[in-house]
Amino acid sequence: MKHFFKLLPFLFLLAACEEKLPKPTQNGSNTIACKVNGKSWVADRGAGFNTKKFSLNWSYYYPPHKRFFLSANSYTDGENSTIGLALEDVRERGTQHFSFDTGPAPDQRRYQNHAMYRESKPGSSRYITTSRHTGSVTFTKVDTVNRIIAGVFEFTAENLDGSGQTVRVTDGRFDINYGK
Repeated sequence: MKHFFKLLPFLFLLAACEEKLPKPTQNGSNTIACKVNGKSWVADRGAGFNTKKFSLNWSYYYPPHKRFFLSANSYTDGENSTIGLALEDVRERGTQHFSFDTGPAPDQRRYQNHAMYRESKPGSSRYITTSRHTGSVTFTKVDTVNRIIAGVFEFTAENLDGSGQTVRVTDGRFDINYGK
């Protein structure tokens, strides 16, 4: 018991160092966050030509499908990274899976169900979901009257360089007011 009290301050310090994600919401707070390989990732802004926090394209290109593409940026410690979620048809709450094998340029606006993570730094990497490395998104709110779309997501994606290296994205959440 005596040793426990000696370790107690270190336990509090360890708990304080853990990065927190914003709580999942459904009120249009324009937040996007997740953990990338266990490290907190929060959309804030991009760098270079893309300085927006996020972009959302959710519309009918070829009715009746309502295509969804969310791209979010984070600029931390001089490094820019992007998370993208693309789905071919989103019209209501529910779960959809990222399991499509995309073409050679998957971070372009292709709407087959897939997710991607891109690091923009020297030796940058692009990771994409495939039929082997999958994930899902669950839409928890699809409110076309108040123009709010919210959900949670997770995925594992493979580096496009052929190395077999993967990235694990967990605890993802987004809450977007697409009318503002």
